[in-house]
Amino acid sequence: DVSSCYFPIIQSGGKYDLRISAQSTSDPLSHDIITVSLGARYKLYCSNIARTFLVDPPKKVSAMYEVLLEVQEACLEVMQPGQQLKAVYKAAVSYLQKNGHEDLIAKLPKNLGFAQGMDFRDSTLTLSPKNGVTFRKGMVFCLSIGFSDLELTESDVSNTPNNSPVAKLKKYGLLLSDMVNITDKAPEVLTKMGKAITNVAYNVNDGGDDDDDDDDDDDDADAKLARKLAGEAENEGRRSKRLARDPSAAAEVAEGVAERERKQIEMMRRRNEERVREIARKNLKNRGKDSEEDMAEELEAYRSTRDYPPNVQPNQVKVDMANQCVILPVFGNPIPFHISTIKNVVLPDPDNATLLRINFYTAGIALGKDAPANMLKLVQKYAPYASFIREMTFRSLDGNNLVAAFRQISELRKRARAREIREMEEANLVEQEKLIRTKNERVPRLSDLTMRPVFAGRKTQGNLEAHTNGLRFISTRSEVVDIMYANIKYAIFQPCENEIMVLVHFHLKNPIMVGKKKHLDIQFFTEVVDASQAVDNGRRSMYDPDEMDDEQRERQLRKRLNQAFKDFCKKVDAVAKKNNYQLEFDIPYRDLGFMGNPHKEMVQILPTLNCLVNLTETPFFVVDLDEVDHVHFERVTYMSKAFDMILINKDFNKMPWRIDMIPNGDKDSIQEWLTDMEITYTEGPMNLNWKSILGTAKEDDRFYMTTEDDEVTEKEAGWEILRMFGREDEEEEEEDEDDSEFGEESAEEEEELEEDDDDEEAFDSEEDEESDFDADAELEEEGMDWDEMEEQAAAEDKRKRRMGEDIDEAPRKRRGGGSGRDNGGRQKKRRR
Repeated sequence: DVSSCYFPIIQSGGKYDLRISAQSTSDPLSHDIITVSLGARYKLYCSNIARTFLVDPPKKVSAMYEVLLEVQEACLEVMQPGQQLKAVYKAAVSYLQKNGHEDLIAKLPKNLGFAQGMDFRDSTLTLSPKNGVTFRKGMVFCLSIGFSDLELTESDVSNTPNNSPVAKLKKYGLLLSDMVNITDKAPEVLTKMGKAITNVAYNVNDGGDDDDDDDDDDDDADAKLARKLAGEAENEGRRSKRLARDPSAAAEVAEGVAERERKQIEMMRRRNEERVREIARKNLKNRGKDSEEDMAEELEAYRSTRDYPPNVQPNQVKVDMANQCVILPVFGNPIPFHISTIKNVVLPDPDNATLLRINFYTAGIALGKDAPANMLKLVQKYAPYASFIREMTFRSLDGNNLVAAFRQISELRKRARAREIREMEEANLVEQEKLIRTKNERVPRLSDLTMRPVFAGRKTQGNLEAHTNGLRFISTRSEVVDIMYANIKYAIFQPCENEIMVLVHFHLKNPIMVGKKKHLDIQFFTEVVDASQAVDNGRRSMYDPDEMDDEQRERQLRKRLNQAFKDFCKKVDAVAKKNNYQLEFDIPYRDLGFMGNPHKEMVQILPTLNCLVNLTETPFFVVDLDEVDHVHFERVTYMSKAFDMILINKDFNKMPWRIDMIPNGDKDSIQEWLTDMEITYTEGPMNLNWKSILGTAKEDDRFYMTTEDDEVTEKEAGWEILRMFGREDEEEEEEDEDDSEFGEESAEEEEELEEDDDDEEAFDSEEDEESDFDADAELEEEGMDWDEMEEQAAAEDKRKRRMGEDIDEAPRKRRGGGSGRDNGGRQKKRRR
């Protein structure tokens, strides 16, 4: 049913025609700046999309592309019913003028798009600067924005790798087209393909090496990376690379670490620039929304005294459960207090009389974590100028009424708290579309599955089916859970290898209700081996025939279940694509896995294409890598055997994810994986107070910018403040190299000194045999690890204790004795 509207238009190499009537040339594709336009026709209705892909883009090109994205956002804001079509062009021009890009106005095309339907282009409904037709609900437009004939100078491409075709470009163009549906609210972008700079920019020639031919033969880069990292410790386990035994291997590792640090510094700089632009766009979209959310809702129990309950006494505590308030007598007058204003209520042990003390939320003291959110806003609003009642105490000789009031107030507070928690749970719930069941076709199904989370604390078993627009799980107790394809962010299939279960896991975009709680992760699994059975089998002999038969049956069951789940995932993927949904199952990379403690026990953490997960133990640990801003390693010292990894969320209102007690041997492989995933990291020797750090970063509007604390001291941008080693060390090394005053003359002097040293070698060797051996030289030759160093030091201490006097005399003998030639030679060594 889908056909092409026109032959795809692909342009590169400095020749760009942004008109819809353009055609691809016969020139070979150049890996620089590539524009791609595609048109599709489905059931006689047309659509269009265009993207620009940037290969090794210079800073100027990336900046122009960001301007293009912002112009598109400005145009989308005015595409509302009632607005004229020419408002789109005016919005683009106005944005360029306000932001200092007047030179780009002349680079815009003559119109910024057109209406589409059964005709590919409606010439009467173009987004030109003079079209007075108004937008109406239901119209569909192709919004096409671009810049043509943009120039690149030699200074613009000076930092570009020499082997990149971008370095030869003199002119380039940018194009971005999307289908837009006009609705009552915001316009709906129908073409969902990513267009952010991170989705279209590729750094292919970063290294500048000539090793490209070796990489072309391997199509699966992720699998290659996994094999490379896993192969590093094939013989000795994953022992830290820094403790390599072979000196040549140690040098190679040190060079790799230095190269990784250089990449991290460059990556940190790019990430800071991207985050500044992301925050600017986010603030532009959310302008005015925060003030509405921060408004406090005023409390109202009764509109007037006529609405009081009829049986209110002048000197009696009365609880009105219906209106959620407590009526308290103040100087004989009944005064209502809303239940949300009461912090707690206390009923001391009665003596001669019964006392009831009621404490209220007031300014100047800590309100506590259980305080209602609206009450926090009210206290903050009235704190500057209002007087608050902190507590009220009532006394009665007959305690029946006060005891009843105490119980009613406690019950009402409990109900109010439960209702607030329920409202918070349901606040960000998104209404899901209804499941459309597949008819007249065979439905893919997996039987005898267990679902996590469970309904009402009971084990939930049932069947999982794949229908037209989603998955449906039906339990044996007729409980139903629907998961829509459109709501699935990541789908993960984890076969059973070293675990006792095979599973499929769905990480959702918006949480759904399971029972009375909302959940963002839903999992279905089947156990291959019962855990209790596995423990009992440990007592049996390995040569027991029954034991061997059980193992054989277990292997066959494991293989059969893995294949059944794999086939089900393929069928679900096919059903989703058939109904125009994007769904693809990821499989964790076991070769990159490591042990850690994300919650309360040590588990295996496995990376996938988009996440870092542990799915076998509850609570689930799922970290979306797109939401990770930075990674910091804590407790990284040579003395510790483990370290902690902190994954900082881009939303500073959320606490970072933690993985504790990761073995030191996994640090290098984790850092290499993070570098390949283009995630920045730093490391430090101690634990940090992240609540305080994130609070400071959230309040700093220029956190990702390089600023000055005073006129002299420069503050690092972003998370560079956590870096122990980095840019300053490199600058100092460069300064040392530049400031070196030893030229050819010093080189000649050094050669003379080496000759003198060769002459003295025999004399020195005899003397060294009598004295202590050089431990540092021994370490450099053998490349010992820490255990061997400790054993060596202990043996040396014992030897010194046995030969105490001789050892003390040896240095004095060398200082006082020796020929003039020897003294002169040693003076030369000290000068070196």
